[in-house]
Amino acid sequence: MKFDLHIHSEFSFDSLSKIKDIINSSKKCGLSGIAITDHNVFTKIPMNSLLNENFWLISGSEVHTELGDIIGLFIKHRLKSRESLSLINEIHDQGGIAILAHPFKRIHNYPEEIIMHLDAIEIVNSRWVDLNLYNHVGKIKQLMKLISGRSAGSDSHFLFEIGRAYVETPTLHSLEELKKVICEGTGICCATSFSSWLDEASQFVNLYKKPSFYQCGRIFYRLLRRMIKDKPSKVLYERVK
Repeated sequence: MKFDLHIHSEFSFDSLSKIKDIINSSKKCGLSGIAITDHNVFTKIPMNSLLNENFWLISGSEVHTELGDIIGLFIKHRLKSRESLSLINEIHDQGGIAILAHPFKRIHNYPEEIIMHLDAIEIVNSRWVDLNLYNHVGKIKQLMKLISGRSAGSDSHFLFEIGRAYVETPTLHSLEELKKVICEGTGICCATSFSSWLDEASQFVNLYKKPSFYQCGRIFYRLLRRMIKDKPSKVLYERVK
């Protein structure tokens, strides 16, 4: 079974993908299920569209904190906290699991007393890198040793990205079994391709949905910075070695 555990819909500020189209694209990709993880909101899934369908939908949310982005999966309600430890506790109170999204993308150092409460780390993100390639690097090795859980997702904001990264598992029979696989890190985290430039395309969607001079300046700055820097994988290695 294959699960893309990081997907954004039109309810995120930087995506236009409709839930129905996401589901259809996911099925065409051969996925067994997906997690909708919109930014700082809880997206209710129209379950009536899935009657008699063998397809798993996982409720989630990606929340920005001082520790970086944290994904809550298997949650039931909107997550209110924006402070990392409080958010992790809130996710657990809802019976969900807390996942550190795209580690080292922006934050370079993680305090052990906080991350030890996380259930998993997203080691493969198709807009970032595969951390398995860098598990010999000190800080990455330490993080992956401290947290046993593993997750992977496309971080899709556009339909064509769906399924570019996923967790592959044996045949499962319940969401609880999937939750266990993620927390124990027994699934295989895979990616078909990577493209960090899609982050910039999402910024144009943000500008389209909420036009502002600030966002125009932000896009210009991000593009200029990206053209000056090297590839994301090299930048990652230089940051954390």
